[in-house]
Amino acid sequence: MSPAPSLTRRLIWTLTLAAVVLWLLSALLAANTLRARLNDAFDGGLKETAERILSLAADSLSDDANEPHERHDHEIPLLDQAGGEYIVYQVRSAGGAILLRSHDAPSLAFDVPLKDGFADSGSWRVYTVGAADGAVFTQVAETTVHRADSLWSSLLSLLLPIGVLVPLSSIGIYFAVRSGLRPVREFSAQIGQRHAANLSPVGDTSLPVELKPIAQAVDGLIARVRDALEAEQAFAANSAHELRTPIAGSLAQTQRLIAELGAGSARDRALQVEASLLRLRQLSEKLLQLSRAEAGIGAAPQAVDLLPALRLLVDDLGRSLSSPQSVELSLQTGARLHAPIDIDAFGIVVRNLLDNARLYGPATEPIRVDVRDGVIEISNGGSPVPAEQLAKLTSRFVRARTDTAGSGLGLAIVETLLRQAGGRLELISPIPGRTDGFCARVILPA
Repeated sequence: MSPAPSLTRRLIWTLTLAAVVLWLLSALLAANTLRARLNDAFDGGLKETAERILSLAADSLSDDANEPHERHDHEIPLLDQAGGEYIVYQVRSAGGAILLRSHDAPSLAFDVPLKDGFADSGSWRVYTVGAADGAVFTQVAETTVHRADSLWSSLLSLLLPIGVLVPLSSIGIYFAVRSGLRPVREFSAQIGQRHAANLSPVGDTSLPVELKPIAQAVDGLIARVRDALEAEQAFAANSAHELRTPIAGSLAQTQRLIAELGAGSARDRALQVEASLLRLRQLSEKLLQLSRAEAGIGAAPQAVDLLPALRLLVDDLGRSLSSPQSVELSLQTGARLHAPIDIDAFGIVVRNLLDNARLYGPATEPIRVDVRDGVIEISNGGSPVPAEQLAKLTSRFVRARTDTAGSGLGLAIVETLLRQAGGRLELISPIPGRTDGFCARVILPA
């Protein structure tokens, strides 16, 4: 079964992802704007450089024309031999010949027309400007790789802060969501503490406005459940208590009648009546125990020594058993039974488990009670209980076998009382190390 989704985790992931997506979209828009601005700036630089070089080249070429030998395709040397040029230029005549070029400029003319304006030639972005007489043209070029490198370096300087801000914002979102959902967690914890033994109102005095309608609805439901449980407990307790006296009287009269009747059909019918009254008395006692269990008598304010009570209950069962059935008490050396459980509730727990072992165990095999620190195991022989049926035995009115007298309430009462005290009941079948039998393990609260 997959774990339940967490609202806190979902909000943190959603907000963090939304923030990252928004930042990336912002970076994308900024990158697009930055690319346009860089292209404008680089184009402006090319244009300004071309216009300045044109005037200088025109003066230089006019001086060279006065000399006795004319130089063509003159290369301007680099001022810094260790560096390179990312902006190059060519000075060309109206016929297209290269009259002057920078050191890193191509030796072949740019494949663009000799007219003013921008043009693209392979990996070059070229700006052309001509003299007023049209005799000389200057072409200044820049590689598109340089522009791309400049754009990427600018983008990296833009994205690096985002890479730092993402974890910081995630931490901020985490604490903000945790702080914002604290009332929800506290409210959930308060509702989780409500059960059959704690039906106090949740209250809405310290809750945010959004949660107050929920708290009011929960309090209304708790009040209805509390009233229904109180009515059920009162009915079960009163019914069981009121039935004890007439059942006891009827049982006594029936047993007297059986003693006076001789053998015959009348005596057989009287025995059937006695058996029915005994089952009715047992059911009334279980209902009374159930009402006490639901009233929350399981927990005690402090730990008590339960070993003397256990010995007393085992001895009492041993005296009531008919031979050859018996009960054996085995104590681990130094075993102690100290737990914060009500002594009357503990008596109800052990008595029900011993009664189950007496009813469902074979008469030829003893009932074993093994005790070690904080644990009591009561086991009996018999056919093993199937696993699917074993898991349902703590439900009300569920029995392992229907051919045996019983109410189906004993294990439900035991499980309720132990849960109230903080302990638990484990049902095991077959007995560990055997292929048959049934074991009820009581794990007392620390």
